[in-house]
Formats: sequence, structure tokens, C-alpha cells
Amino acid sequence: MNWKKWISIAAAVCLAVTAVPMRAVAQEELVQEKMLEEIKEELKEEPKEEKEEKEEKEEKEEKEEKEELQEQSDEKTEPQEESKKGLPKGISLLMGEENSTAVFENETADFEGEGTAANPYKIQNVDDLKKLAEKVNGGEAYEGKHFKLTANIDLKNEEWTPIGTLQGEEVRPFQGTFDGDGYQITNLKISNGGQYAGLFGHTEGAVIKSCNVTGKINGYNYTGGIVGYADANTKILNCSFQGNVKGKGEGRGGIVGYMSGGGEVSGCFVTGTVTGDKEVGGIAGYGVGTIKNCYALANVTATATATATGVNAGGIAGYAYGVTIENCYYSGEVSAKNYAGGIAGTAWRGTIQNCVSLAESVSGSDYVNRIAGYNYNATLTNNYAWDGTTINGNPVSADDAGWVNGAALTYTNGELSEQFSDIFKDTDSAWDFTDNGLPILKNVGGVQFSELPKCMTGVGFDGFGIKTNPYLIEDVEDLKLLAEKVNSGETYTNKYFKQTANIDLENEPNWTPIGGTVIEHPSTWEISVFKGNYDGDGYKITNLTTTEDSNHVGLFGKVEDATIQNCNITGNVNGYNYVGGIVGGVGVKTKILNCSFQGSVMGESDCVGGIVGETSAECEVSGCFARGKVEGLQKVGGIAGKGVGTIKNCYALADVTARDRIAGGIAGGTYNLTIENCYYGGDVLAKNYAGGIAGVMDSTSGSSTTIKNCVSLAESVTAGINSVNRIAGDERENTSLTNNHSYNRTKLVIDGEITYPTGGAENNVNGADVYISNGRVMTDVPNQILFDWDANDFTEENGWSIPTEAGKLPSLREGEYPNLPDLPSKDLTIDQAPQHFTTKNIGNGFVVKVTSEGTLNESIEFTKEYRLHDNDTTDAWTAAVPNTAGTYDVKITRAADGDINPFACEIPAGLVLTKKRSSSSGAATQTYTAQFDTNGGSAVDKVKTDKNGKIERPADPTKEGYIFVGWYSDSKLTKPFDFSAELTANSTLYAKWKENNEIILTIGSRKISVFGREIKNDVAPKIVNDRTMLPIRIVAESLGGTVTWNGELQRVTIQKGADVILITIGADTAYVNGTAVKLDAAAFVENGRTYLPLRFVSETLGAQVVWNEAEKTVTITK
Repeated sequence: MNWKKWISIAAAVCLAVTAVPMRAVAQEELVQEKMLEEIKEELKEEPKEEKEEKEEKEEKEEKEEKEELQEQSDEKTEPQEESKKGLPKGISLLMGEENSTAVFENETADFEGEGTAANPYKIQNVDDLKKLAEKVNGGEAYEGKHFKLTANIDLKNEEWTPIGTLQGEEVRPFQGTFDGDGYQITNLKISNGGQYAGLFGHTEGAVIKSCNVTGKINGYNYTGGIVGYADANTKILNCSFQGNVKGKGEGRGGIVGYMSGGGEVSGCFVTGTVTGDKEVGGIAGYGVGTIKNCYALANVTATATATATGVNAGGIAGYAYGVTIENCYYSGEVSAKNYAGGIAGTAWRGTIQNCVSLAESVSGSDYVNRIAGYNYNATLTNNYAWDGTTINGNPVSADDAGWVNGAALTYTNGELSEQFSDIFKDTDSAWDFTDNGLPILKNVGGVQFSELPKCMTGVGFDGFGIKTNPYLIEDVEDLKLLAEKVNSGETYTNKYFKQTANIDLENEPNWTPIGGTVIEHPSTWEISVFKGNYDGDGYKITNLTTTEDSNHVGLFGKVEDATIQNCNITGNVNGYNYVGGIVGGVGVKTKILNCSFQGSVMGESDCVGGIVGETSAECEVSGCFARGKVEGLQKVGGIAGKGVGTIKNCYALADVTARDRIAGGIAGGTYNLTIENCYYGGDVLAKNYAGGIAGVMDSTSGSSTTIKNCVSLAESVTAGINSVNRIAGDERENTSLTNNHSYNRTKLVIDGEITYPTGGAENNVNGADVYISNGRVMTDVPNQILFDWDANDFTEENGWSIPTEAGKLPSLREGEYPNLPDLPSKDLTIDQAPQHFTTKNIGNGFVVKVTSEGTLNESIEFTKEYRLHDNDTTDAWTAAVPNTAGTYDVKITRAADGDINPFACEIPAGLVLTKKRSSSSGAATQTYTAQFDTNGGSAVDKVKTDKNGKIERPADPTKEGYIFVGWYSDSKLTKPFDFSAELTANSTLYAKWKENNEIILTIGSRKISVFGREIKNDVAPKIVNDRTMLPIRIVAESLGGTVTWNGELQRVTIQKGADVILITIGADTAYVNGTAVKLDAAAFVENGRTYLPLRFVSETLGAQVVWNEAEKTVTITK
């Protein structure tokens, strides 16, 4: 070919292009097209490319012929590429396809930036990434141009078209530089890709760096997690792929499917699985060039039928053709019909050095080894393999470090042999090395793993901890190991776990939560936290039991930036602060999705919820339900004790009790929280601030709290002081209520007074009325109009299934519909089986009294009518009270609530005859008996009524740790019993208690009252600098703290949950959670006893302290 001729022509064309106006470019393009055609004709005469020789080689059936052909092919080159290298840039452009990569001044700016190294084109979102694919696949190669990712991109599992494809027979490659800058491209999906599949399908002379991808890729020939086919000196640097790569055909790699001469893969890792027909590798399927400082934690499988040239599967490279593989390691399982190795399936010349295989197993019919399945003239140097690796299920003897099985690497008594560290511990290398762990790469994004594989240690999880191949929680031991690891400081950030079976914790009587424990360091401490993703996959965890009086209690104690989903738990959870059935305390950006808890959740103090104790900013609880009982001191809710963020599409059917204040059916305290599409059923009780959905609605400036599309079917909402409503107990600033409904017969009790407010607009604290009739929730009973759940956003799209059967409520699990609570006001037909009673010599003045609680309320006006039983007279009903002996029917009719027309209902039980008493009647009085249920207190004997029909008040019972409040006539302790009133039937009275949470000390006295129990201390409290000083252990431990003394440092450490107090003898400064606090009086030692400031310690532990000057007493209230 006459190059001088073409150089001169090209130069003339370039001069012409720059000399004419842009409107003349079209004419010049015709000249270029003609020149291109002539150049192509001459190029057709060039020899075949290396790739064509490879295909010819593979068609040979005999191994000897293959070796001979390969020796010949080594001496040949790729003339077209070599010819391009020697040309000036202008000529190389002309030698390309018709779609030249030359960029003219009138090129449209598709991306922000200039495309230079200093000011690259910016890929800022998914649309930019799609635009890049569109442009490259349209023929824009971007040779010499630079791109930079500026944000994480979620491809949302939408079908992806690779950047660089095959259009007909024409390859359209990407030829620029793409810098992922450490950001993540997640949820990449290629479900049925053709040839060249990956984030990039085909590259040529490109640089792809710092790119981290997760997803699932299924292609044909040449498929990789980052690049399908990397041609002509492409470099892939500091990249990662986590997921699954699979498909038919050849060339399947975790990073790159096929890499041609001059290519390089460096500083990359893969986690997941790689599967294909042939030439399958953890990093590269087919490789020519260099692979260094890489690792793969992946199962690698080649599925094609065995051939003479080999199927080829390797932990790093399937077919290593003249490749240098160095400083790499592998862990997983390798399988091929033949030619399988822990590092390479086939090593055809080239070099493998300083590599380690930790493969659990390598299997195939022949040419199966720990390092290289088949070696043809390759140099193997200083390579090692774990001595526990099996070959086709059997152990194998080690070679020296320079042959196909490598020298032995051992793991004994928790320690790796030194060869591993010799290779990867160099501080100047690309690696961060952890003693007796896996080395991880510096300057690479993605989620890396330092734990040795379970096959080596016997401890750990099966799986790879990524979304597509999560760690598996297969039994109770795995679940306990997760708790142990997290509570030792491992956060599992961005790692994935999946439960694979039901787990029964019956033999774990006191579960240690996953996270939430205190981790102590030499000079500081921290709370352990789980930051990964846990998928229960719908399986159950039963008999969860916690008994420790500590903070952060639940299946998970403390999580942050985590996702907990599809967990179903039953049990009894007990703790102090931050207690929940699923999670105790939640940090920012956490999601709890599609979980359930059934059982009891009890907390001694604040933030107690059926699902979660407390959430934080940007948190979401969705698709969850709780059933049973939830109780705490304050901020108690059926779903969340204290809620921040979002609670949506949830329900709670649980009695919710705050022994102090703030209780709600869904959430107790709400702060910058949205509650939507939720419903509640049960009884809510607090001293104040009680609501069927929320106890208190509150928010900070600039934010808001919202309750919308919610339904309360609470039977009762009770508070001892104030702020009681059917939807929200109290509504403060920056709050809104929209389209909420509540049951019209919900009983509101304030300080013992019962009210039944009429429902208002959907936007107020009581919500609009709904009714219960014939086992269904209705908005209009006479016309039998059902409440439209779907119209109120309880839709299938939001995860709800609406029942068609009466007596059922919407469910988050299709076919598992919860029962409608057994609420008051059952509608019955007037004349159907009316109540009747028999009386003898009835006399004058008998009346009927309703005593059946929860059926009809006595504050409603009733019309009572009577008739003789079995009377055939149709109009025999009369309002006159019967005064002759006989058997009578009783009919009770009440006025309807709201706008419902009057209707009649029958009381199936609870009607008694009571004789009106008159001072002049002289009638005999019937005697009744009252028995006393002390609810765990000391026994009280039965009492009979006196001649006036009253009973004498017995002596108050006692109960350790509690103060007796009084006697109540109902077991739910909502109706105080009046001893001045007549007893009209045999009855049971119930004792109500409140916790004695006071510690009382007197200056100069050694006697201390601790929660009602008198204790004699060895020394008395004293006053120093107007401050009460006392050996603090008895008080601190009574308040839930622990006290330790360091004699060497002369320091007292008091710890309660996450709070730590450090006080040094003689110092006027204490430290609370690392923050200095000035003391009015310094701690001191006297007669061997350490005196500390009582008020400071007590208040820091969350107690209230009151000084009584007259009596010289200190009262500490827990």
C-alpha cells in the first residue's frame, strides 16, 4: 500500500475542511467517503486477524494439532492494528468506519462539560448514562474524550442496552475514558442480551476506571459485569462487579468477557456467580494481556460438553492466553466438564505468579487442579492453594509453588500460614491486609469482605453477602453468629443477609439482640449497630424472648441505614428504653418493610413499639403489622413508640399502655412523621396524651407531622388527666389531619369520666364516624353502605387485600384476614329471641338495669318495654314495669348515634332484676358478696353486703414495689368502685396499682426507702457545699445503672444503657458520654467510702430529684 500517497491526500482533505465554511462540509464528506472505500479495498488484502486464527485453532479436534497451530499463531500479529499505530492521527480517522470519530466544531453538546481530562463530560443521572449508550451505539465512539460519573445511579432493574454494540455486522465501540469516580451503578439488568453484554458491550482502546456495578447480566458470547468485549489495549482499572453474570456461548467473566492483546485489568474485584458454556472466569472469561491485583469471591461454572480444547473455567480467568496473572486471589467453587483451575482453567503460555486460591472445591472430568487446570508452556511462580481445597471431592497433595496445584497454604488454630501475608501485606501495594483475614483493595468502591470463607474457618455464613448472592441465615446458630459479629463491632455496611428456614428460639431464653450493646475501647466506647440488609424471606422466627433490663432491645437492638424486611416474629420482648418487636432503636435512613410481630412488647421506660421502639430521620416503616400487647412508661405505640419519617400501610391490633404518658394505636410520639393508610384496633391507655392513631402530633420548625387516610377502631381510649381523642390525643404546631375515620362507639375516658363524642370532619382529632353493623365497617347503617377501604387508599397497589367475608379486616397477606375486634353495639333484630326472665311474687317496683359492659352504654337513653313470655298478642309490649308473677320478655331500644335512624338491639346477657328500695317499704334486702382480685397483691377476704346493701371497705392490700391506687369494678381498671353505693349483684373488685418508683433518703439517716422497700445503708448521706453526697452504688443500681471502681485511676464509672458517667476523686469536672460537666462538689473518699454528688448522678441517669428542706429528705423519682 502506498502510504505516502494516502498521507498527502489526507493532508489535503484536512486542509480543505478547515479552509471552507461549514456549509461546504457536505461536499468534502463525499471526497472522504470515496477515499474510505479505496482504503478498505486495499485493507481487504491484509492477512487474517489473530481472532480468526483462534477460531480456526478451536475447530481442530486433536490436542497435538491445536498445540502446533498455536505455536504458529504466536508469531503472527494483527496487521490492521499495527498499521493503524504507525499512522498520523488524521489518517487513522480516515481508516475508521463511515461514522468517523472526528468531532467538528458544530457537534451538539449532549453532556455538560468539554470532554477533556480537565473538564470531562459529566454523567449526572440515568438519562445521561442512557444518552451515552445511545450515542455510542449510533456510531459516536468518543475517541480521546473523557466522561465522569458524578452521582450514584440506580438503573432500577430496567432492561439495559450496553454502551457499545454490534449493529448488524458492524461493531460500534466506545473508545473514550469513563471514570466512575467511585460511585455506584446499581440494579443493572440485561435479561436476554446478545453478543457483547455488560455495562459496556464493546470497547476499543478505552479506559474504564473506578466504576462499581451491581446487577444481573444474561448475554450470549462475550459477556462481563463491566465490559463484554475489551479490544485494542482497553484498560479496566479499580472497578468492581457484584451480582450474577451468565448466559450461553463463550467468554463470560465477572469483570470482562473477552480481553484482547494489550488489555489490562487491575485493582478489580468480583463477588457473586459467573456461569457460561465455555471460557468462564471470575475476572475474565478469555484473557490476553495483564490481570493483576484482583480477586474474585464467586462460584464459577462452565456448563458446555467437554471438548479436546477444553471447556475452561477458572477462579480468575477461564482461558488465559499469553496472560500475566499476578498478585490475585480467589475463593469459591469452580466447576467445568474439563480444564478447571482455582486461578485459570487453561494457562497457555504467559505467567501466573504470586497468586493464591482459597477455592472450596474444583471439579471436572480431566485437567482439574488447584491453580491451573491445564498448563501449556506457562510460567507458574510462587503460587499457593489452601490445603483444604478438594478436587472432585477429594483432597490433593500440594505441588511446589511453581506447578499446577501450587504449594500448600494452611489455616490452623485461627491463623493463616505466612505465605498469604508475604504476597499481599506489602504496604506499598494495592492492598489493605488484615491479619488472618482476606486482603481488600485500596481505592476501589463497592462492598468488600475481609472475612475468611466459611469452608476454611468452619464459622461464618454461606453466600457472598451481596444482593444477588446474600449471606444465608439457615438456622439459629447463624442468627446467633450474626448477633455476635455485630456486637463485636462488625456493621455489615451494605451487605445482604437472607433467612432460608423457620427458626425457633425456644432454647434461647434470653436473646441477645443484633446490635445495641456497648463496645468498650481503651479510651472510649460505642454502641454496636447493624448497617446491612436482612431479608427474612417470609420465614418465621418463633419464641423470641428477651429479659434483660437494657436499652435497644428486639430481634435487632440498634440499626442504621439498614433494611429489615419480610421478618415474621412471635415472642415476648422485655427491655428498658428503645424496645420493639423487630427493632429497638433505628438510626437514619432505615427501612422496615413487610414485617410482623405477634406477642408482648414491654419496656420499663421510653420508646416502646410493637414493631420498632424509635425511628429517626428519613426512616420508613411500611407493610407491617403487630398483634398482642405493647406497654411502656411513655411514648408507646402499636407500631412505633416514637416515630420520625414515615409509617404507611400498617396496622396494629394490640392493647397499648403508657404507664405515664403518650400512647397511640399506631405511634405514641410523632415528630416530623407521616402516618398514612393505617388502621388500629384495641384499647389505648395513658395518664395523658392518648389517641387511637397517635398520642401526640408534634414537629420541628420547617417540618410537619401528618396523619391521613387512617382508621381507628379502638374500643376505648383512656387517660387519667387530659388530651384524649379517637385519632390524635394532642395536636400541636405544623401538623395536619386528612381523611381519617374512627369508630363512633369508641369510649373516651378522662379521669374516670366516660364520653362518646360525635365524630366530626375527617380532618379533626376524632375523625369522621364509621359504624359496625353485621360484622362490617359502615358509613351508613340503615342503607347498609360499607366503608370503602379502596377509596381511602387501602389498595392492592399499596399492599392491601380487602376481605369479602363479614367479621374480617383488611390484610397485608392475601387470605390471612384478621378478625374484626369484638366491639360494642351489636345490631340485633327487635323481636328475635328477646331476653326473658322469671319472677315469683314480683311485687311492685321492679326495674331492669343494663350491667353488661361493652354492649350498651348506660349514659345513652334506653326505652325498656315488657311483655309476658309466649304471649300471642302482637301489641303486648308495654312500658309499665311488671307487678305480677310470670315469665317476661324485655325489649330495649336506644336512639341511634349521629344521623342513623332509631333502631332496636337486644342485650344477649347482663339484664338483672333490681328491686327499688324505699325507706317505707320494709321489704327484705337480698345479700350479695364482693370478692377481691388483688392483681398480685396481698390477699383480701370476701365481704358481704350489710342491711343497707353496701360493703365495708377492706384494709388496703400491699404489693412490693407498688403503691395501691384503689378498687375498680372492671378488670380493665377504668371504673373506680364507689363504696358508698349499693352493691346490686355478686361482684369482683379489682386492685389497681402504680409502680413505686421513688427512692427517699434523709440527711443523717442510714435508712433508705427504695421503691417502697426499706434498706439500711452502711453510711448516711451528708451535705457538702450545699450538695447531698452519698456512696452512690445503691442509688445508681436502683436506677438501672452499673457502678465500677478503678482504684489505680481513682475513678468511678457509672453506666446505664448508652450513657456513661466518669467521675474522678477530687476532680471538679465529670464526663458524661465524653462531654465535660462542671461539678458543684467534687467526689471524695472518707473512711474507705466514696461519696459522689447525688443530684448530678441521679438526674444524669434520667431521674427527678426533689429536696424537702423542712424534713431534710431527698426524693428521687425514677
